Amino acid sequence: MYNKFAKVISIAILLFTIPSTTLGLDKNGLFKNLIKYSYPEVKVIEKDEQNTDKSDQSNKEDTTTNNNKATNNQFVNVYVGEDNIPVAKTTNSNGITLDSSVYNSKLRVTNNKPQILIYHSHSCETYSDSPKGNYHSEDKDHSVMSVGCLLTNQLSNLGWGVVHSTTFHDSPTYNNSYARSAETIKSVMNQYNDVNITIDLHRDGLNIANQATKNNIHNKYTTTINGEKVAKFFFVVGARNDDVEKVQKLADGLTEYAKKKYPDLIMPVVLKPYGRFNQSISDNAILVEVGSNGTTTAEAQASAKYIAQVIDGYFKEQNIKNN
Repeated sequence: MYNKFAKVISIAILLFTIPSTTLGLDKNGLFKNLIKYSYPEVKVIEKDEQNTDKSDQSNKEDTTTNNNKATNNQFVNVYVGEDNIPVAKTTNSNGITLDSSVYNSKLRVTNNKPQILIYHSHSCETYSDSPKGNYHSEDKDHSVMSVGCLLTNQLSNLGWGVVHSTTFHDSPTYNNSYARSAETIKSVMNQYNDVNITIDLHRDGLNIANQATKNNIHNKYTTTINGEKVAKFFFVVGARNDDVEKVQKLADGLTEYAKKKYPDLIMPVVLKPYGRFNQSISDNAILVEVGSNGTTTAEAQASAKYIAQVIDGYFKEQNIKNN
């Protein structure tokens, strides 16, 4: 079946390179008829049917009989139109995608002696352009994972060895997310003995009741640096942590350093009285919130280079240097 469809596409591409005035035919119509003739098991949907097909999908699933479902499952939907020309997937991760082969067993390691682990206790936290599941879904490209991927790149460019974990700790269940991420931390630190900085990267979550609220949240959590709109960030401390004083000192130190470099980008440290957040496992445990569910993925990703500079500069001042 694949070879047959490939031949159809090849013929279609050839025909599309011939001016429509030469053939006296509409290209979309020609492509549609070609598919129908050569590949009858494909269901061709006209451009003006596309929205109807999508909007009625849930209703159809409720009312369609089992026989009709079996019939519909025989088809592959093909939309014909200029706006449906396939495009290559782009990435803002310097050529690294979250599903690429460099993530071996859900881990990416940038050198043989990494010192930093980046992970996500709430891996499903997404930004404003991915609202599914109340901004919680496995949409990696619009989640905190994509920001972690970029932060990994930026820190690596500054000479740090980094491990980035793309394990989902809050899916399929949100409960015990921190217990599962603790296992990831311990596993990585057992394998890579030089890791002494752990970064749990989140995004803040607020109740978005309407568009006005969303706009207010967006304005609160963004700023402009060098003409670019970027998401603000801040550090969180768990007060029930056994090493709370050490964790608080680290968060305060990073915040003060960030204020000197990018005063409009950093927000105050947040102390959570009920939290531990695995901040006793490593010597330098960081929980950072990058933007919120009111900021876009691109704005959060744009912060990665500045967060990397803050982490790099602060730890070098503390005489904790990269390899």
